[in-house]
Amino acid sequence: MPGSPTDNLWVILVDFNGIDDTRKCLDSLAGQPTPPRTVVVDNASRTDVAAALAAEFPWASFVRSSVNGGWAGGNNLGMKFALERGADLMILLNNDTTVAPDFVDRLRAAAASHPDYGVLGPVIRYMAPPCEVQTDGVRFNHPSEPGFFQRHPVALDRRDPPVVAEVDIVNGCCLMVRRGVVEKIGYVDEQFFLIHEESDFCLRTQRAGFRNGVVAEALVWHKGSSTFKREGKGFQRYFDARNLVRLLKRHGRRRGSRGLIPSFAHYLRYAYHRFATERESGFDASATAVLEGFYDALLGRYGPHSEASRPGLGVLRWVFSTAWKWGGGRVTATSSGPVRTTPPG
Repeated sequence: MPGSPTDNLWVILVDFNGIDDTRKCLDSLAGQPTPPRTVVVDNASRTDVAAALAAEFPWASFVRSSVNGGWAGGNNLGMKFALERGADLMILLNNDTTVAPDFVDRLRAAAASHPDYGVLGPVIRYMAPPCEVQTDGVRFNHPSEPGFFQRHPVALDRRDPPVVAEVDIVNGCCLMVRRGVVEKIGYVDEQFFLIHEESDFCLRTQRAGFRNGVVAEALVWHKGSSTFKREGKGFQRYFDARNLVRLLKRHGRRRGSRGLIPSFAHYLRYAYHRFATERESGFDASATAVLEGFYDALLGRYGPHSEASRPGLGVLRWVFSTAWKWGGGRVTATSSGPVRTTPPG
């Protein structure tokens, strides 16, 4: 669509010690009718990604960050790079994915036919088994359902123009953003670093008057949680427990949600449930990570994980451990809390 506001499209990949995944992703992007404008952000990986891949993929650009900025910081760096080069649309794509041969064309067509949507993404399937849906639509914090992130099923329906289902949150595994959204609300909040940052971005997008949607086509296959498989589950538990507090503070009062006080009561049940589940499974380090995340949220400590002193952590551990012992050292039905706090995938 030469000359249209969807013509200048960029794909943004962020790599943190996942060069093999990045190579596979770039291989799949090379299978598009024309390889899209692409920037790979090296989030301070041990191996210089550009040195390893630039000759193999000469159509891609590479930017190396001096620090690991997490999903938020890495994608912000990529978006700034793309916007400086006139991007109208930016697809934030996890590097541990592969895409359909018409991935770019279908997302571009969806953006052109649905101009009131500020954020769009496709249905995402697992890389294995490749026919199983990993994530589609997500609703946020509706009082009639358990958890904070509730699935909004999107039935596959390939048509022209593409069908789009309105949702609250588009999964950050593949999230296409219009230039106008960033110009109005700014970039991803880097205080999240990892986990729930795309949820905050989507909810801010809604608040600014845009719509968020999922294209009713499976265009991406996702390996899933590659960073946490390398770095350990404790980091996931930490950022989940910590950042959910920040998300609820910012969006707990949104129309149609539980409301701020009920949301935090729900969060306390969840934090205890997560702690107790990790203890019951023998993962004491992950249980401690839940407490550290909760503790840092109470103190307003955000950004990358820090080894800073946490003098009150022992008291928090005693409270949670005592409750766990009163429950017989197991997770009971009354303590189970919300089942899902993160979007699937």
